[in-house]
Amino acid sequence: MSDKRVGIVTINDDTNYGNRLQNYALQEAVRALGWEPETVRNRTPSWDPSLLVPRMMHELQTNLGDLVRRGTRNLGRRVGVQPPPPARFGGRRRAAIEAFTRAHLNVSEYPFSDAPVDYWATRYSRAITGSDQVWNPVYRRAQGLDFLDFVDASQRTSYAASFGVHEVPRFLRSRYANWLSGIEHLSVREDDAARIVADLTGRAVPVVVDPTMLVGRETWDRLIEREPPIADRGYALRFFLGHPTAAQAALADHDVRARDLLVADLNDLEHEDHSDVGPAGFVAAIARADLVVTDSFHASVFALMYRRPLLLRARFARDGRVATLLSLHGLTADPTDVDGLVRVSDVDWTAAEAISRTHRLASEAFLAAALAAEQ
Repeated sequence: MSDKRVGIVTINDDTNYGNRLQNYALQEAVRALGWEPETVRNRTPSWDPSLLVPRMMHELQTNLGDLVRRGTRNLGRRVGVQPPPPARFGGRRRAAIEAFTRAHLNVSEYPFSDAPVDYWATRYSRAITGSDQVWNPVYRRAQGLDFLDFVDASQRTSYAASFGVHEVPRFLRSRYANWLSGIEHLSVREDDAARIVADLTGRAVPVVVDPTMLVGRETWDRLIEREPPIADRGYALRFFLGHPTAAQAALADHDVRARDLLVADLNDLEHEDHSDVGPAGFVAAIARADLVVTDSFHASVFALMYRRPLLLRARFARDGRVATLLSLHGLTADPTDVDGLVRVSDVDWTAAEAISRTHRLASEAFLAAALAAEQ
């Protein structure tokens, strides 16, 4: 075991810009502190069989619609109904993200499931889980890996981990409480996450900045300096992960026309135009845009970092991620006439960046202290 090797556990399925960028940023932050970061390759497992019945009972009580839709899809597959075809150029996007991973991330030789637990337990002197929604039970199916149960408690740190839900389902509460209690150095990314931890464990834990904010703009400037432009004149960067309403789309189109801008839609994978843009190109496209129209957390992070006007859509009825992001800059969004759509503009950037720098330094201090703590 290397005395300085740190294992990073996060989602790494090469399908999401934000995840790859936060993974890269956390790696660079750990490296800057004098450690040797390595991201643990992993795949989301199947649900623990002992949880299948409690999970079904939970969904019957709280989310019957999703349960019915999933059952209908499964039945359709059994009788030969074909699922909707994948996006025409989705493969090119995935290839671009995979190329970024190969070029910029130090990843483990084996996936976690392909080596015995003892291998991982002795490989790292520290382990970090985060950032991103590593504790989201829908995405990650409640696995101990995401809570670092393969190393001793004194070696465990969570950095800016997120639940992605407003509460942990009742059938998982005892597991989550036990896992969270076993992480000695625990931090989260949103105020909602801190509330969940307090509810489950009684612990008050710090809210730290997302890793993409932790490393500072100079890191991103270096990463994107050779990225080619995506348009030959002023453009609006559009990146919706969800589905805007007709009214939201109409207001966004109005703002674009009022500025006489082209539209570069990075999530339109039915057309070839921007399908080969990778994570570094994503940052560059935001940094050079005249307007950013999005419902993405990480697109919002980079819009603020590069002082871009932002038209922001709420992707969920309750989403504490963006609210926490704005508060870390001392900002509030201006409402529009359309529900679920706000603007961030006319910002005193000097003041906002001074506030965010304070949070960044406190977050860096948390990470440095967690890694340096005696085992």
